[in-house]
Amino acid sequence: MANTIKNNKDIISDNKERLIPRSRLVFIILSALIFVFVVYYFSEIETGVKLLDKVKVYWLAVALLSQFATYFFTAFIYRFLLDAHRLQFKPGLWQLVKASIISLFFNQTVPSAGISGNTYFFNFLSRLNIRVSQILSVILAELLIFYAAMEVIIIILLATCYTCYKVPHAFRITLWAGIAVYLVFGTLISLAGRKKFINGIYEKLQKVRFLKKRFERVIQNIRQQGLEKEEVNSLTFLNGNKRIVVKVFLFQLLVFLSDAFTVYALFIGVGLAVSPLVILLGLMCTRVIAILPFLPGALILFESSMSFFFVTLGIPLATAVMVTLLFRLLSFWFPIPIGLFLYRRWNSGLLNAGG
Repeated sequence: MANTIKNNKDIISDNKERLIPRSRLVFIILSALIFVFVVYYFSEIETGVKLLDKVKVYWLAVALLSQFATYFFTAFIYRFLLDAHRLQFKPGLWQLVKASIISLFFNQTVPSAGISGNTYFFNFLSRLNIRVSQILSVILAELLIFYAAMEVIIIILLATCYTCYKVPHAFRITLWAGIAVYLVFGTLISLAGRKKFINGIYEKLQKVRFLKKRFERVIQNIRQQGLEKEEVNSLTFLNGNKRIVVKVFLFQLLVFLSDAFTVYALFIGVGLAVSPLVILLGLMCTRVIAILPFLPGALILFESSMSFFFVTLGIPLATAVMVTLLFRLLSFWFPIPIGLFLYRRWNSGLLNAGG
């Protein structure tokens, strides 16, 4: 009798899940949050759109292309890392570009220090029947190389500040803080694939009912592939694929430089020639300040920090604020509806496939 009642409950539960699939529910919640989010910050978006008229058309086109290039470079990064595993079937470059946009969309709208974007990318790759250990290897390697690239850029900027370009102490302090933060993050990520770490996560997911239900598919993959008995050693992977690591490292630099070139094009577009070093310093210091996820996209903190750093480096306040708002429009606000649209299409594909 008890078994019959339990089976009936399971059937009712399954029917509810079929009526409102979890993926569709996530999409509805995200859409509602973004709607509230956009309404609340509508004045900033409106200001950014109005400022587009003040930028010369061809420089605005250059800025847009430069910003879009960041997604292509990110797609190449994941393509290189997937190539290291010599998979029989892997996503095409265009698929990875769309996945990169959606990943950024999650990172921008769900503050989590990049975890939300990587969670989507994990689900994206797991749908392609790629082993969980291989997916984790790709994600962890990408993060480690990203942190290494940021460290190198910061060290070069620090060396420049101490030798041939005098800047206020705030810049040096911020850059040193950036070295410390990225070093801590890199250390944590290098330990993330260890067997004890994976076992700890596995046990916590099993014990907490809410987490167990939320990550049911991940737990199932862990069981099927015995990942709790394996060790995803990112450092071993990096040592065994040095050529790929170099390529990924260079493309991580290109992603940052593309963002910097976007800012440069906007400054030129509004009629102000700015030193590339000033742009690199301002952008990197802003990235360090906005690294912790207080608000989606580090809103307000990012804008105020970038404006402050540029003004401190001698750029007129009005121009600094204008370019900051334009950059945020291109790098933050515009990708949100595109990411939501692509995520909806990806979601619809899963539902049609019965996933």
